[in-house]
Amino acid sequence: MCKSMPMTVALGKPTVRPARPEDLPAIERHMRAMLVELGGHDPRFHTDVDDLAAAYLDQTDRVLLVCWAEDGTVAGTASVRPGGPQPEFVPPWLAQRYASASVGQICRVWVAPSARRGGVGRTLAQAAVDWAVERFEIVCLHTNASVPGALAFWRAFPGLVEVFDARPDPWSTVHFEVASPRE
Repeated sequence: MCKSMPMTVALGKPTVRPARPEDLPAIERHMRAMLVELGGHDPRFHTDVDDLAAAYLDQTDRVLLVCWAEDGTVAGTASVRPGGPQPEFVPPWLAQRYASASVGQICRVWVAPSARRGGVGRTLAQAAVDWAVERFEIVCLHTNASVPGALAFWRAFPGLVEVFDARPDPWSTVHFEVASPRE
């Protein structure tokens, strides 16, 4: 049986927990602000942001995590969804790997500028990994290497293995997996 994620994890002053319905307006504002910083909303990739409730709430195979700053603002988010990256955007060997297994994908690890460099991102990412490895055979993620600090963050994250550097694709994508989550 899967272990349940605690409802709240102390981070000093901020907390990380699964999102609740009343959190969604603030989370959506945070995510849309992050999308502006990251280059804009693309309906091919951000449908979950357009309807967070349908995408994440009352689902057993996905979670949206939120970290609240002491002042009550969203410090950051992370999510886990079933499935790997969209097959049309990865090489066939990678799409096939993810099509043939139980795969969970870490997504939306987005930290507000005011909360960066304080452990929020690492805590969110670790909570997402912990949740995902209890439920999926393979846990993957990808990042845009052109976003300042993103590639260094994931390369330094414990337990990740870089599986494919897709650059120079249009998104500067680098793919990772959690190393042997079932060990």
